[in-house]
Amino acid sequence: MLTPALLCLLAYLIGSVPSGYLLIRATRKVDVRQYGSHSIGAINVCRVGGIWLGAGTLLADAGKALAVVVLARALVSSPWVIASASLLVMIGHAYSLWLFLADRRFSEGKSVACALGVVFALSLLRAFPWYVAVAPVALWLVGLVGPRLLTGRWSYISPASMAATVSLPLAAFLAQAGAAYLGLSVAMAVLILIRHTNNVRRLLAGTEPRLGDRLSSKAFPSPRAQ
Repeated sequence: MLTPALLCLLAYLIGSVPSGYLLIRATRKVDVRQYGSHSIGAINVCRVGGIWLGAGTLLADAGKALAVVVLARALVSSPWVIASASLLVMIGHAYSLWLFLADRRFSEGKSVACALGVVFALSLLRAFPWYVAVAPVALWLVGLVGPRLLTGRWSYISPASMAATVSLPLAAFLAQAGAAYLGLSVAMAVLILIRHTNNVRRLLAGTEPRLGDRLSSKAFPSPRAQ
């Protein structure tokens, strides 16, 4: 049986598997980090490789996190160990060991899809009530679709993602999720906000693309300057 330390290490290594990077490398023969927002996440993959590759990346990233949480719950009963494994799968995505070993730099993953997998897995395992998972997703959709309905233009993804992230600890607190999972929700929010630092800079500079800008792009964006 895996010890808690080995389980957490395995969670990090699974999280480190760069799904979006591998999909684009296999189909487009390019490094997705050289284009668009330079992220390995679903939205940037969608922009570079199309909606189906983006959807595949979303499912893969959320799925690896969900699998880690379910595996951790099957092997241990300690909420603190499960919470640690859940956070480490997200850290692995944000700071991929595999990509670092390949070219000495980490990915620019935001871990939003991994967070989605974590909260839905914890809801499935009844560590969270379902509304803890549903509330941030609903807030994200409102923040994204609301401006489209009111102004006819899609909103920015990053503010909606950050707002949904901030709502997660509040939802966990209201659900009385327990110290381990409340701490996990706070750590998840902090990690995702840190990973959105570049998005905040682009928002302030007026260079952050909207959702429609990303999805409607037919050609590869210009590569990042070397």
